[in-house]
Amino acid sequence: LTLLALASACVLALLSRAPASLRDVDRDAAATDPSLGAHFDDQVIERHGAFRRSAYASFALGIVVQITALVILMRGPAARLVGAIEGWPGGWAVHAFVVGALLAIALTLMLLPISFIQGYVVQHAWHLSTQDVAGWVGDRLRSGAVRAVLGGVAALAFFGVVRWQPRTWWLVGWAVFTALSAALTFLWPLVIAPLFNRFTVLEPGPTRARVLELASDAGVDVGEVYVIDASRRSTVENAYVAGIGSSKRVVLYDTLLQAGDLDETSFIVAHELGHQVEDHVYKNVALTAVGLFVGFGVLYLLAGNGSIWERAGASGIADLRALPVLLLFVLIANLISLPIESTISRAHERQADAIALDLTHDPDTAVRVFRRLAFANLADLRPPPIVEWALFSHPPIPDRIRAAMEAVRTP
Repeated sequence: LTLLALASACVLALLSRAPASLRDVDRDAAATDPSLGAHFDDQVIERHGAFRRSAYASFALGIVVQITALVILMRGPAARLVGAIEGWPGGWAVHAFVVGALLAIALTLMLLPISFIQGYVVQHAWHLSTQDVAGWVGDRLRSGAVRAVLGGVAALAFFGVVRWQPRTWWLVGWAVFTALSAALTFLWPLVIAPLFNRFTVLEPGPTRARVLELASDAGVDVGEVYVIDASRRSTVENAYVAGIGSSKRVVLYDTLLQAGDLDETSFIVAHELGHQVEDHVYKNVALTAVGLFVGFGVLYLLAGNGSIWERAGASGIADLRALPVLLLFVLIANLISLPIESTISRAHERQADAIALDLTHDPDTAVRVFRRLAFANLADLRPPPIVEWALFSHPPIPDRIRAAMEAVRTP
């Protein structure tokens, strides 16, 4: 497993190499000129594509590493681990939590070399990272701790439901995991996100006044608007909406505020308000519930096939030794559903763009923002169709620009 993790990182390092002539290029001051529309010259397209190819390779290698690791673990090591932990005091609940947490940590460690190449080496090579090694390691430790807790809770919930309701476990499990998903959406901005960034309320001034004006025009309760210290890690510019109910908020990167003027920031905020107008966070929770229902239904059909669990040395789906098989099922199910999720996400982003244009009535600023984000984040301007279909949560930048320009021409 260690050799696999290191070899995958070496492959990624080779695939991510790019000449300095592509990496060390200063952006032309006129690059964000809205009169350029969706046109980007070939050198820019090649440069951005070269950067993003390493991300695609990282994703593919990560999937290979995880599948291989789970197959190896289910062939003996995981069963021996469970056998050792079952001798601990505390009963099955403690055992389930510990096994779930340890397998989450194992997968995190397996992905660590790839994560270092993609998240640290490549980011620094392309001048997008401002973080030192100590900061990166600290982030990985916090991320690993969060994954361990979530893995333990998920294992405890699943095996608890199977033991509690041996006949209708799949239906009860769907309800429980839907509730857990909604709870995580609520708690994420309150509990988990602050572990990684410092959140401050957007200070009174022209920007905050404009945000509140846009929120009023949109007819939404904006909740609170926060700024995070993204610049301590990266030069990337971004914004997002998070939370439901009382945890709902709009979050702006400080890099975004530092780089743009009030009109550009207003358009980005209007885009995030568009997500709230359309209740996209709630819709995503509902879509997660649908996906969980299908997933638990398929798992129920597979549960009666004893040979599946025997491969992991498990007596059945209620046996903790079945956990690597269950994780493999989840990984494959997520891969199958990813293109559907990406397609829905792109539709949501297009809706948010349209609402932002309706709120700001400023298509030139929209084009300027899209072009600025393209250069700041090294967005892939001509992604392979299969990559766009499967992985892109947002439409490619040229498509968003053309949509903004088309909106101007449409009566």
